[in-house]
Amino acid sequence: MQSPQNPDLNPASERGLPPDLNLPEVALQKSHLAEGVSLAELLVLTGLAVNREAARRLITLGETSIDDRPIDNAMERVRLSDGAIRIAAGAAQVLLRAV
Repeated sequence: MQSPQNPDLNPASERGLPPDLNLPEVALQKSHLAEGVSLAELLVLTGLAVNREAARRLITLGETSIDDRPIDNAMERVRLSDGAIRIAAGAAQVLLRAV
């Protein structure tokens, strides 16, 4: 069930996340995210990787996912115009919001 105010932004429990899971949140400009950002760059922007080389290594090792969907292509473009997505790299996770 989606939130009636914003159909792209669902409560954590509706997105398969436990409601008591407190993930660090990262906010990036909608304009930047709407154009699409490579996964490697996104890992650096969110602080999940220290640089693009480290990000590519995590991706190559199969250690990255978006909303529990494994991503193994460093150049895959991630787009987000509204709402939030959960990004995981290794054991670290963040909730990325478009603002």
